[in-house]
Amino acid sequence: MHTLLFSPTEDLLPFFAIFFTFMVPIMAIYFYFKHKSKVMDERRLMIEKGLTPPPINESIEISRSKTPLTKGLNMIAIALGLLVGYYISRHFEIRGPFSIMGAILFFLGIANVFTALFVEKENNSSSLNSDNEKQ
Repeated sequence: MHTLLFSPTEDLLPFFAIFFTFMVPIMAIYFYFKHKSKVMDERRLMIEKGLTPPPINESIEISRSKTPLTKGLNMIAIALGLLVGYYISRHFEIRGPFSIMGAILFFLGIANVFTALFVEKENNSSSLNSDNEKQ
């Protein structure tokens, strides 16, 4: 009987694991700087035409717009998802990762719906307050 000393799937697995571990962050950094370069070129063209470009930190402010309430709801949703998913996997004999990830995604979805409803109401009330102050 002839046995293979080289198994392509087993021998290439560490290579791909190491490759993707380092390539994903490198590609993310590359695309970040490529995007930033395009934004700066756009700003330069706007300035050359005499237009006032929007503030640079606008995109940062959008990502920081998460309130502590939003972060708290997401943490609670993840904790509930872990607990409920673990319970489901034990009680119904379903594989753990599927039930846990499903429960986490379910509760995160519910938390995001509540957050969207709350933020919408908050934005409407704050815009009404600012309109009343202007009058």
